[in-house]
This record gives sequence, C-alpha cells and structure tokens, in this order.
Amino acid sequence: MIFDNAVFIKPDVEFIREYTGRNYAPMFRKKIHLENTDDAVLYVCGLGYGYYYINGKKVSDDLFTAPMSDYRKTLWYNKYDVSHLLKKGENTIAVICGNGWYNEDIESVWYFDKAPWRDLPKFIMRLTVGGKTVLVSDDSWKCKPESATYFNALRSGEYFNANLYEPEWNQESYDDTLWENALKDVTPPSGAFRECKCEAIREFEVYEPVETIKVTDKKYVFDMGQNVSGYIRLTTCGNKGDELTIRYTELINEDYSRQLCNMDAYYTGKSEFMTDKFICSGNRITWSPMFAYHGFRYIEIEGIRDINDIKVESVFVHQDIKRRTNFECSNEFLNTLFDLGVKASWSNMFYLLTDCPTREKLGWLNDAQSSAEQMLTNFETERMFEKWYQDIKDAMLTDGSLPGIVPTSGWGYEWGNGPVSEGILFEIPFRVYLHTGDETLLTSSIEYFDRALLFLDSNKSEEGFADFGLPDWACPGGKPEVKQPFVNAVFEYKFYSIAYLAAKLKGLDQKKEYYELKMREVKAFINDKFVDSYGRCKIDHQTSVSMLIYYDLCENTEALKNQLKNLVEMANFHHNCGMVGFRCLFIALNKCGLHEYAYKILTADGYPSYKYWLDCGATTLWEMWDVEEYNDSKNHHMYSDFMSWMIKTITGINLDETKAGEGVFEINPYYFEKLNYAKCSYNSSYGKIDVWWNKEDDGVKLKVELEDGVKAYYKGEKLKSGITEFKI
Repeated sequence: MIFDNAVFIKPDVEFIREYTGRNYAPMFRKKIHLENTDDAVLYVCGLGYGYYYINGKKVSDDLFTAPMSDYRKTLWYNKYDVSHLLKKGENTIAVICGNGWYNEDIESVWYFDKAPWRDLPKFIMRLTVGGKTVLVSDDSWKCKPESATYFNALRSGEYFNANLYEPEWNQESYDDTLWENALKDVTPPSGAFRECKCEAIREFEVYEPVETIKVTDKKYVFDMGQNVSGYIRLTTCGNKGDELTIRYTELINEDYSRQLCNMDAYYTGKSEFMTDKFICSGNRITWSPMFAYHGFRYIEIEGIRDINDIKVESVFVHQDIKRRTNFECSNEFLNTLFDLGVKASWSNMFYLLTDCPTREKLGWLNDAQSSAEQMLTNFETERMFEKWYQDIKDAMLTDGSLPGIVPTSGWGYEWGNGPVSEGILFEIPFRVYLHTGDETLLTSSIEYFDRALLFLDSNKSEEGFADFGLPDWACPGGKPEVKQPFVNAVFEYKFYSIAYLAAKLKGLDQKKEYYELKMREVKAFINDKFVDSYGRCKIDHQTSVSMLIYYDLCENTEALKNQLKNLVEMANFHHNCGMVGFRCLFIALNKCGLHEYAYKILTADGYPSYKYWLDCGATTLWEMWDVEEYNDSKNHHMYSDFMSWMIKTITGINLDETKAGEGVFEINPYYFEKLNYAKCSYNSSYGKIDVWWNKEDDGVKLKVELEDGVKAYYKGEKLKSGITEFKI
C-alpha cells in the first residue's frame, strides 16, 4: 500500500458545513529521530491543499496540491525525494492544510458547497528512508486548528492576520507543547490513491504596476498591465490592526471601480468575489495567498494609510508546462495575438483545462474539445491530459453520460451536454496519440467510447436526430444558427472514426468493422438530411459548411468550396461561427485553397474579430465576441485553435494525420501576400523542427532544420537531418 499504516488526520474541531466567513488553515507538526537519511521519499496527499516542510524548509515549490478530483473515485498523491532536507538526529516535519475544492463552503450555482465528500482539511503522509517506513500520519501528530490564515476559499479569496503569524511554526526550535493532538479521520474519502505524475503548479512571471491610481484617501488601484491567473505579492508594514482589503478584477470602470462583468452573480451566498484581506501587524512582511488564486489585471486595495509603505506585485501562477513552439512573423499583430493565446492557455492549466481563472476555475469539457489540438501542438500537455482523463472516466455514469464540468460535485449531468462536451472523451486520447505516438489512452478507452456512443444513440429521435446538448455555442450575436441535430451528427461521425482507429490499433477486427459500418451510416445520414442535390449544405452557414469540409463528409467538394467562399465574402471576411464551427473554419478554408481568406478573417478589423478584442484592451483571449452584451471572462482558451493553424499554415509544420502515431510531418508553408517572413521552432515529441522562410526580390528562401530521427517530407521528398534550404 502506498500509505502503509498511515491515516488521514485533521484538527479535532467541529465541522461546520455552512458559510461563516471563518475557516482557519490548520497546522500540524511531528518530530522524528533518524539514524540515516539516504534515499528518503515522502508520499503526501493533502485535502483540499497541503504544504509540507522539513526542518523549516518547503519540501517543494509545488502549489495547490493535491489536485482536484472526485474524491470518492480518485485521490491524487505526490511523491518527493527529501533526502537533502533531512539530517541525522532530530527532524521536524510540518504541514499546513487549506480547503481547496475538498471543502468549499461558499455558495455557488455549481453546488460544490453541497459536495458529498466535504469535511475539514486533512492530509495523509508516509516517509520512507532506504525503502523502510519511518514516519506516518496518525493521531500522535500535534495540531493547531487556528492559524494566521483565518479564511480560505479557492474561488473567493484568503484572509490573513499577520498578528497571528508565527514564522518559526515549522522550525525545530518552535515550542508546540500547547498544541493539541490531531484527530484520526474515521470516515476518510474512499477514492483510490493515484500518483500525480503531471507537472506541478508553480509561480512564474512577476509583474510590477504600470500605473498606480489614487481613488480615495485610502483606496488605490494598481494596473499590473497584464491579465493573469495568480495572486498578489504584497510587502507592507502598516499600523498594527489595520485591515487591507484586496480586490481583483480583469477590467475597471471609468470611475476605477471593478467591472466584474456580472461574473459575481454566480455566487449566491455572502462570500466576497475575488477578494483577499490582510491585517497588518506593524512588522514588515511579504505575503501571498496559499489556498486561493484569481484572474485579474487590476488590483484594488482599500485601507492604505501610506502608499510609500506598500509594494504590490502580481504573480503569474500556472502549471509548469513547457512550450513546444516559438512563433514569429512580419505581422506584429499576429505575434501579439499568438502571445495572448499562450498566456490564456497557461492561465487555464491547473491540473486540467479550466474555463477561466476568474468566475469558475472549472474543467468545462466543451472548451477543452475546441482547444485540445492547439494545447498539444504548442505545449507539452500530454501528462496533464492523462491526469485529467482519469477524472473524466471517473465522472462517466454507467449510461455513458458525462457532466459539463469534470470533476464535478454532481452538477452538470441533468442538462444534457451532448457531443460538444462529451467529445473530449475522444479528442484527448486521439490527439495524445497523434502528437506523441503513445496509443495507451486510445486503446484503453474503447469501453468508454462504447458507453458514450450508446448514450448518444439513446437520445436520438425516430428521425435519427440527437437534439440535445450544446449547439454552435458562443457565436457572434449570441444566438447560434447551427443547432444540435447537425452538430451532434457530425461529432458522431468523428467519434466513430476515432473508435475505429482505437480498435484497429488494438487488433479488434470485429469492432473495427462495426465502427466502420457506423461511420458509413452516419455519413449517409448527414448527406441525406443536410446536403441538397447540388452538393451544398442545406444549412447555409460558415459553421455547417466548414464542418462538412473539415471532416471530409461530402463528395462534391467544389460546391461546398463555393458555398463557403460566398459565405465569407458576404460576411466581409469576418467569421460568424461559434466555438464549434470556428474550430473547423480555418482548416476548411485551407482545404478549399482559400488560405488568404483565412488570413483575412484572422487579421480582420472591427466586430467580430481578435483585433476588436485588442482594441478593447485585451491582454489574453476573451470568452465572448459580443463584449458589450456578453461580458463574461477575459481569460479563456476556447478560441485559441488559430495558434495551431498558424503553425500548420504560416510555417507549414503539419503532423500527417493519415499516418497517425507515426510522427510523420509534411512541411508545406503558405507564403501569404501580406507576410514577408515567418519562423517557428517546434520541439515535437518526435524531435525538433525549425522552419524559416523569407521573401526576397527573386522569390522565397525556405530553410528547414530537422533533428536526427525526425521524419519529414517537403513536396513528396523526404528531408534529411540537419539544414536543408530551398529557393522558391
């Protein structure tokens, strides 16, 4: 057993389910005498979040562990090499725990305050030296239920009283004789322990204010210049007892008040939205929240007596996932837009893909399906996806249905999310296989594929339509013209094609033949119901036409090409797709030879466009195109797939999907009329690829550099390792 004879321990206090505005972060301590410290390994699982110290030093820089899950199904634990922190003789192990997702007492429309697993913060630990257990968590540990952190709620904020802070609490010299014994958890969470092998959440860029605005005598607004996921780094002395109220926001009004875009309306209780509090002690201290983070560009602080006594920084916090690509071209707007996409992606990497770091911090499946390819193209997200995929499988009911958010406390099954959400079950293993060659997720998911497909089939009408779930959501104008029956039918074809590939890799011939038959049936259904006798889509919209082209669902490609061409021209080279269609639009235009049309949409001025967002002050990608009517989040990733299009099209680095899992690339840049040069460095799972092209007086100079072992082709010819140059 991972935790041997260890047990979860917690403070010996009453558990109160209701919101009170007080919920301390309990502290724990234990002393241990060691004769040897070689090969020391610490196994820990803190619920909701735990931070661990040995002899006063943090075990790691990891933040917000253990990762969120359905705690009845999976308990994610972490494993650390701690030999360098231990010494022969007496050692002090210390732990502080916060609520996280495990004990959310703030009321919201997603009902995590009603989660069946809720309880006081707790942890379980085992320390081994040389493979032998030398310490476990049990009721012999000392515990102090109250700490300087007197309130913490991941999605609300954290309150800290510096007068109660004892900086030596985790050190050897600290006297804990007045502390109580910890309480053994007699009804521990029932989930299976699984090691969290994906990258940890860490602190990254630190921003200083680009402007400090005095609003009243004691209230200031700090413009940090960049929208991020994270928190304040506050350094201050202050007068003893002074309370600083720290409020976060992505936008401000003309009077410098917070513009929350109505996102606080989703929290129905008494908790304050995106607010921290700090009570000064008269001693200089640097502080950041430990158990809460926010999405923000601006920080409002009320209660400041002396602006010269305070230093404010914002810390960008996200999962430590490395980029695969670096992109640059002669169009500075595209360079800026790509950077916004990078920041929006990182801002939502928290052991899963969150929708936003502001309103929810939840793993919306529809958002993730629209950006999964981009995430794997531009970032090393496969380990994060593998972790989250376990949560997704945990969330599937026996009938094959999934909630809109994963993990969930039970909310999200009842309103029928449909294939737009459920598609992430197919998208993640397929994209991981394509980008890494690892078929494990794909071939081990066939049982779940079957359940999802049966659920979809059971929700069809007699006419064969599955009219439930999300349509082409979040489109300009807010009212999607392409409804569920069409969207669901196309996704059903996609699902069967991925299941077919999985069965083929697994050597399941009978299943492979069944999936192939279903693909033909669904394709015939789509052509019968949605394509007219001229080969045009009966739903005359960018989304529907793009989806038919993207998934190669019709034979008469010329008719669809002309239809899409006309639709884009009629929209004056703007898009009118929602998140479903937009994901297909650019590649569909490529397939029609309309690359320049895609470029015009990407660089368009005015509403709706990315430039429109930037003109409104965006420093990350936003959620809605209609920023006046639908405010919502200003740090979303669901419209980020243009980044993969830029890599595939502008610099021409394409994974050949017809050779899925083999790591074969086609190098095929498109030399756009309004671009003079472009370059990309791509650290793929199969090796590094560098592509650079530059227009010269007599043509285009193209340079491709391949790392040894990379399989890549240019115009049908296999490229050699090293640098190859072409004159076009």
